[in-house]
Amino acid sequence: MKYIKYHKAFTFILVIIAMICLIVFMQTSLKASADGKRANGSTIGGVNVSGLKDDEIKEVLENAILEWKSEPIIIQGGGAELTINPEEIQFDIERSIKNYRNLTDKPFFLFWTSDRKVQIPIYISESEVVKNQISNISIWDTEETYNQVVMQASYLKSHEIEAIVTDTTQLKNERIALSIEEIPENAIGVQLLAEALDEYILKPNNPFSLLTDLENLTDSANIEGLNFFGSMIYNTVLQSKVEILERHPQKEIPDYLQPGMDVYIDAFTEKDLQFVNVSEHPYLLKTTVEDNRLKVELYSSVKEATVQVYVDQQPIAPRIINRYSKDLPMGATKLIQEEKQGLRVTVTRKISENGDEQIQEISRDYYAPINRIVLKSTSQPVSDAIEEQGNNTNSSLVENVDLDGDGLPDYDNSNEVSLDEDLPPGSYYDKGGNLVTP
Repeated sequence: MKYIKYHKAFTFILVIIAMICLIVFMQTSLKASADGKRANGSTIGGVNVSGLKDDEIKEVLENAILEWKSEPIIIQGGGAELTINPEEIQFDIERSIKNYRNLTDKPFFLFWTSDRKVQIPIYISESEVVKNQISNISIWDTEETYNQVVMQASYLKSHEIEAIVTDTTQLKNERIALSIEEIPENAIGVQLLAEALDEYILKPNNPFSLLTDLENLTDSANIEGLNFFGSMIYNTVLQSKVEILERHPQKEIPDYLQPGMDVYIDAFTEKDLQFVNVSEHPYLLKTTVEDNRLKVELYSSVKEATVQVYVDQQPIAPRIINRYSKDLPMGATKLIQEEKQGLRVTVTRKISENGDEQIQEISRDYYAPINRIVLKSTSQPVSDAIEEQGNNTNSSLVENVDLDGDGLPDYDNSNEVSLDEDLPPGSYYDKGGNLVTP
């Protein structure tokens, strides 16, 4: 009996000791959790605060905010700009720390679980001063733009903020360019492209890229649609103060616009149309489809300059290529390819502003001619053969003939005679239509 009493007493003491150890361990765990001893990457306003006590968090946040306030806040949008004094932004550090603790502190009975990782903003008190300054810009949405400022500031991000523009009527004061063309039958997706760029604002010194701005829609249009839409944009903005950064001509002259005004767009090969507004004011680009016609307009609040575009065309005559076949009846001929005139095109423009005139050469394009190809019978009446032979006493065989008009030899016709050409052996025409003799 005495042994049993001692055994119970010993067991009781062990239980007491175990409970004391458990309480000490729990208190240590809770303290470590409360002080954030376990660094887990938690941030307040983008500043790492994991493993820090409250007073330490307050110190690092104050230093980060002080550094952020060393630069002014610049809001831009719709051609307007506003500078905000960063001292007008009031940060609530105490509230931010309290929110951080509420999210990361754990109940004592969950002491074994990992600390929660959070990334929260710094609380910012409402600023009527900043709101009033934003409201002075009539084309901006005050609440939405103010929210942009708060979002950037609460995470101590960039000082440059994009305003939310809602009113573009002020930019429609002056229409400075207009292009209207019927949409080609084989052009697909023009309506979607027009809807995507309608009411687009071309900000000063802000480069524009057609492929970038239509990135999600390039698969909705075919090459003909992209080429037509890009050509219309190019033809319109060329009548304003824009600098062309990238433009590629089409290989053949399209049925719309003037030669030299066309654009080739290809997302796969990254053939893009890029330009930048070099005026002091924003432009408003409107693109609409009416009665299967695409209308592209360019507006500005003021007309800074008068821009005139000139297109100089120099025709390149096609040649006649005679080919021969024994399969045709005697004296018969067959038209294989109709000819089409080629062009050398130079585009210039004159910008007149404040009494000064500036002449700019924009582009030089070459559109190769398409040669006329005629197939003739090798069998001819005797009288015709004698006459033809007499008219070509000094003619020679034409080798390396350029059939596709690209200026490069692509056909070895050493066994055929050209009745209208008198070229030295091995000669050919280059892309400019010039005779090259080896």
